[in-house]
Amino acid sequence: MSPDPELDDAGRRELDVRVGFGLLASEVELESLLSIVRRVDVARGQLLHTRGQPVASLFQVVAGRVELQAPDAPLWHVEDGGAVGLLDFALGRSHARTATAAAPSQLLELDAADYRDYLEDNYEVGHRILSQLSNRITAAMIASRDSTLFATSDLTHQERSFGDVEIPLVERLIILSRMPVFRGTSMQALAKLAQNAVERRYSVGDVITEAGTSPDVVSLLVEGTVELVLPNGRARREGRHLVAHLEELATGPRSITASAATDTIVLQLEREDLIDRIEEHFDLCMTLLAYVAGEQIRVNNASSDGRCRVA
Repeated sequence: MSPDPELDDAGRRELDVRVGFGLLASEVELESLLSIVRRVDVARGQLLHTRGQPVASLFQVVAGRVELQAPDAPLWHVEDGGAVGLLDFALGRSHARTATAAAPSQLLELDAADYRDYLEDNYEVGHRILSQLSNRITAAMIASRDSTLFATSDLTHQERSFGDVEIPLVERLIILSRMPVFRGTSMQALAKLAQNAVERRYSVGDVITEAGTSPDVVSLLVEGTVELVLPNGRARREGRHLVAHLEELATGPRSITASAATDTIVLQLEREDLIDRIEEHFDLCMTLLAYVAGEQIRVNNASSDGRCRVA
């Protein structure tokens, strides 16, 4: 889409931010973001960052194409509306790929440190980013028809069974701290979540969460096996993970039904309680974002054409 000639630079930048960052709920959030966003035009072949370089900037591709390369890895490319640098930023690491403009491109550039401060000051934006990314990744996983993207089990040690006893608070805290989705979260944040979590037990065949509903809880698998009924297939989840994978972090109607395939124990967190903890503990927001970023990388690598929404 060609820029409107009647808009000045500030007007085009605001329009690009509104379209590119469709997560803003208030004018305050918009004004705060506009204060740290720059519009930049880059020529074909221009480097945005190199592999191994610390993350200094994040980019939103308004128009054009950016390619990301790494040795012995599939080529990724991000086109109109996609984000570049967000995954490395979320994972707290240096860039894993070299990013180059593959065509003349119009970008929005954010200083990474400023953006981190922005998210810390606007926790609701952080939650909306988590929800939107989780929705998109889930949709991409379903579209790929690769059920292994949902089937996860990474037990690395013998887990204690709670089949006959209520889970003590200290054990809840240990369980949450070992779950990949919370790995790296502070004990202060996890202690509050563990205290407020509700223990649920399901028998074989019981529905834990149903497609078409919008649960106000996040369900965490503690013990047992869960069967996921996808729009185009089935998958099983075991180990200690999110029951319906990233749909637990998303808002809106579910596309997946999760049922107990064995006798199953689940801890459930009220979504509002999770949001409150994100407000109080920014490290929780970044931990969840890092987990989602890891799943986005799996989806990107599984893409048949290398096209990515987020890189």
